[in-house]
Amino acid sequence: MAAGPCRHDEVVILSVDEGRQAAAVRLAGMLALGIFLLLLLTGRGIDLLGSTPRIFLVLAWPLVLALQWWTGRPLPTVLYIVGGGLLLRMWEFPGDGAGPSDALAAVYESIAVFLRGENPYDHVYEMTRPPGAPVPYPPAMMLIHLPGYLLDGMVGVQLTQVVAAAGTMLAFVILGARVSWLAALPALAAYAGASNLVGLAIDGSNDTAVGLALLLAALALAWAIGRGLDWPALVVAGVAAGVVLGMKQSAAPLVLVLGAYLFQRHGAAALARYAAGAGGFLLLISLPFLLDPLAYARGLLSFIGAHDDLYGWNIWTFARGMGWPVWEEGQATMLNLAASAIALGAGVLLPYRRLTGAVLAGLIVTLIVLLTARWTTYAYFAMIAPVALLLPALAAWEARRAGIPAADSELSPDPEAAWVSTRATDGHHRG
Repeated sequence: MAAGPCRHDEVVILSVDEGRQAAAVRLAGMLALGIFLLLLLTGRGIDLLGSTPRIFLVLAWPLVLALQWWTGRPLPTVLYIVGGGLLLRMWEFPGDGAGPSDALAAVYESIAVFLRGENPYDHVYEMTRPPGAPVPYPPAMMLIHLPGYLLDGMVGVQLTQVVAAAGTMLAFVILGARVSWLAALPALAAYAGASNLVGLAIDGSNDTAVGLALLLAALALAWAIGRGLDWPALVVAGVAAGVVLGMKQSAAPLVLVLGAYLFQRHGAAALARYAAGAGGFLLLISLPFLLDPLAYARGLLSFIGAHDDLYGWNIWTFARGMGWPVWEEGQATMLNLAASAIALGAGVLLPYRRLTGAVLAGLIVTLIVLLTARWTTYAYFAMIAPVALLLPALAAWEARRAGIPAADSELSPDPEAAWVSTRATDGHHRG
């Protein structure tokens, strides 16, 4: 007789939990679909007529919305947004692989130089604009694009950025399944549909891949923390950080702040294992170039002063646009160095309670470094965007670890589940 009520209670609990989950997924899906639709309708300019894939995705939107509501599951929304994001990118993919930016052209040339047995850090580049411009990318930038180069030359190098965009979207899908759809699905929609992020995956810049590397570095450290910071996990997380450092110098502040967080919260031994993973990877990819260490160092530092003009998204172009005085190059450079040093020092020394706070601080430090420079290309935001969009899911993950219910777990069940719960409970009381 005692077993009956227990089964009754289990049915009630399961129905309520399933109702809450379906309600949370419906809310996340509708929010994500709304974001994606608005981004589709913005297009890429002032022309009110969208491209063929944008019109197709708008036509398909009501069907996906209905499927999302009817099934109460994330699959229709995930397939639609990820597929739409890839369609938007591939529709405008340059036939010869060469976009308007010369960054990937330089990466392509550096790989070709290396495969010829020459030193890419002691080479006068012909494919940069203007020819002869310095190419300061560390070796991991070449390594990441090597498979694409071997597959189809310049087209394969550019395709690597689209693959990186796909990897970023996949990461948000996994975060939704493992952490919170309410945190991850809107982030997925924003990343997949943002017009400029679409363009930056196919315009010849390389920051889309750097953005994925930064996202994976933050996730790898979270994974290591979730595993109890055992040494293999910390080394793997360190390797992920090393990949970031080995791709682009402007991504370094976030990694440094993550290292500071690890030292503060988990001690010198944890930081040492993390640094060993990063340092070991950097040493390994640097070995071919250490035969001429001066040329290698000179190449890596050539980004300093590479752009002496005023351009992009920063305080100086804002001041010029407002008609305010703009400092001379030397004074502006000193301000950039001072602001960067102060921001990085604060980012390293601030006390952190959670990984989310460290990622947020690293993001702010990176923005201070970039926004106070005289030359700040929009492509840098393809590097920053995945980390910014990660913050809600990362905060939800840490809240769950701390025993705080995530927002989507506190949602009331849908009416059908609540009705089933009431009837089952009433029946149990009457019995």
